[in-house]
Amino acid sequence: MRLQVTVGKDLYQLEVERAGDAFQVTVNGKPFQVRAVSGGFSVGGRTHAVAVKGREGPAWRAEVDGRPVEARVIDVAKAEARKAEGASPARPAAASVKAGQTTLVAPMPGKIVKVLVSVGQRVKAGDPACVLEAMKMQSEIPSPAAGVVREVRVKEGQSVMASDVLVVLEAA
Repeated sequence: MRLQVTVGKDLYQLEVERAGDAFQVTVNGKPFQVRAVSGGFSVGGRTHAVAVKGREGPAWRAEVDGRPVEARVIDVAKAEARKAEGASPARPAAASVKAGQTTLVAPMPGKIVKVLVSVGQRVKAGDPACVLEAMKMQSEIPSPAAGVVREVRVKEGQSVMASDVLVVLEAA
């Protein structure tokens, strides 16, 4: 199972697989063996008390070792499947723009750490438009074409999924 978890401003990519009576959990590329124990879980021999306090959609509230934690948890496979179900061949979700417009889309799930363009700004093909952080690495996302920025659909700190539209450009 692939999960995208946001806690505060931190984004984590998780892969979870059952390994006998435990779980192999890879967090941003680093593996951990996790075991469920009474009242929580054990990682590397250290036990953590966990109490789930509530959930609204992908937002979870819990206490971990007595400290309150709020997290947004997205099952990546289910989110991609829902996105695919909602898109029709005639009008895919990533292309929900007018004729003559071009979109800049997220190449992978991550968090927008900086928006480098604004509505009305002229950009050249290859100009950096956003900075995306995924698995603790930051990447500049370049403009796919020259044009004028017509929409900025993201803000700093926002989590995005692969193929989410970040910016809409119109030919200059």
